[in-house]
Amino acid sequence: MFTSVLRGPGYSVEVPPGFTLLNGDPVTGSYWLLPPGSSPMDIPAIIQLRSVNPYDLPMLMQNLYGFDNPYVAMTNAMNLGLVNVLGTMPVRQVNMPQGLTHIREFDAVTVRGFPVRVMVLVIQGQQAAVEVVVMLNLYRWAEFIAPSLSFVSAITLAGAAPAPTQLQAVIDNTHRDQVEYRLVGPDNRAVPLTAMPVVYGNVTIINVDNS
Repeated sequence: MFTSVLRGPGYSVEVPPGFTLLNGDPVTGSYWLLPPGSSPMDIPAIIQLRSVNPYDLPMLMQNLYGFDNPYVAMTNAMNLGLVNVLGTMPVRQVNMPQGLTHIREFDAVTVRGFPVRVMVLVIQGQQAAVEVVVMLNLYRWAEFIAPSLSFVSAITLAGAAPAPTQLQAVIDNTHRDQVEYRLVGPDNRAVPLTAMPVVYGNVTIINVDNS
């Protein structure tokens, strides 16, 4: 575990306390990290961060928006060490403080047989872009979602000043089967990042008072 600043071409990120750096290359700006509490033995949560060269960005975006094709989705899952795709969610665009962010989420199965939620974010700033992949065991996501999204919000792209943000968890009365996570910026605008299931399979992840 460490507290440090990671740097890569076009970005920096102050890593929150408790993260474990598995490996990384400052030259290419590629890092693999474990959020607090995640173990390299079973890896219930892991984050990949990498810098994206401008000439690679169009191909990356084509790939991200092509996930509706099962072959494209499966190829990407295999590149992450996953063996099966359970389902994909529509790609979304949100305006994070760092810049326009494209988000694609899908559920898959690890080689150990655990279901995971994979969240792929491509963040585009004025002078740089990064890709972040957050992978969470769907039975244990509540342990890791907050530090993982806090890590994403801490990324600063070249040409942009760091923006203080706050992570917000909301259960909407019309969707009480999920918890929505939002990033609130300096202007108090809430940016929806993801929604995680309250119950997965027959396992209750978070108890919700429905009275």
